[in-house]
Amino acid sequence: MADFKFEPMRSLIYVNVAKEDYRPNLLRWLYKTHIPDSISQFEPYVTKYAFYPSFPCPPEGERFGYAKMQLTEHHWLVSDLDPRLEIKAIAETFPMDVLVWQGNLPESMLHPENMEVKEAEKASSEDAEGDIGNEARKANVEGANPFIFAFLPMWWEEDIKGKGRTIEDGANYRWNIAIGYPEGVSKEEGDKWLYEEVLPIFKDAPEVTRILASDVKKDINGCVMDKVLEIWFENQSGWYKVAVEGTKNLKKPAWAQQDAFPFLKPYHNVICACVADFTMSNNLKNYHGYMPMR
Repeated sequence: MADFKFEPMRSLIYVNVAKEDYRPNLLRWLYKTHIPDSISQFEPYVTKYAFYPSFPCPPEGERFGYAKMQLTEHHWLVSDLDPRLEIKAIAETFPMDVLVWQGNLPESMLHPENMEVKEAEKASSEDAEGDIGNEARKANVEGANPFIFAFLPMWWEEDIKGKGRTIEDGANYRWNIAIGYPEGVSKEEGDKWLYEEVLPIFKDAPEVTRILASDVKKDINGCVMDKVLEIWFENQSGWYKVAVEGTKNLKKPAWAQQDAFPFLKPYHNVICACVADFTMSNNLKNYHGYMPMR
C-alpha cells in the first residue's frame, strides 16, 4: 500500500432506528453480520471501529434529528472511498431491509405489493460500482432520511470550552451533532450564525462542560453536513435545560427549516446522538462473534 495516500481521518455514521419494532432486526444484523463483514474488509487500514449506543432519546430530541440506535466511529489510515478498494473478494451483506430499519428508505419498500420496487432497488445497487454498502449509503428518496456518513480530521480542530477536562472529572453525556446549512446558505454565513448567536448560549451555560468542533471533510464522500460539534453535559436534564429551554429566545433565521432551534430539517440538515465516552463495542478489540444468550 506504499502508493496509497496516507491520510489519517475519522468518520461518524449516525444510525437511527425508524421504529422500535425494527430495533431487534437492526441490532441482530449489526452484531451478527455487519461487524465481521466490515472487519474482514477494512482491518488492514482501520485502527478503530466502534459502536456507541445512543442514550434514550431526550424530550423533543427528534426535532434535532436524534439517531436512536448508535453512533459508529472509524479511524482510517487511507480513504475508504479510494476506487482501488472497491474490488472485494466477498461483498458486504447489506440488504435493503437495513435501510428501511434505519429510516433511509420508506417502510413501503417492505410491503409485499412493492416487492418489484424493492428488487429493482436492490439490483440497481448490486450492479453499481463499488460494494453494495457504499452504494446503499447514497439512498435518499422522498419520505425517507439520507444516510449520514461524515468524515472528519482525525483530531478535533477547535477546542471551544473545557480544555483540560479529565476522565476523573465526572461522567460525560456527549451530545454529538452534525449540521449542514440549507441550500443557498454559505458556510461563512452559517458559521457566523453558529458562532455569534448559538455557541455563546452553550459556552455560558454551567451545565456544559466541554465544546469541540471540526469541519466535515466534504471532499471525501460529498457529505451534506458542514460541521460536527460535541457539546458535553453531565446528564439528560442538563442537555434539556440548555439545548431546549436555553435556546427558546434565539431569533429564527431567514433560512429556517423549522420554527424552533436548531432551525434545521431533522435527519437531513441536522442529526445527532447523545452517547457515553466509553463502549464495550470497540469492535477490533472486543468483538468475539455473535454469542446468543442461553
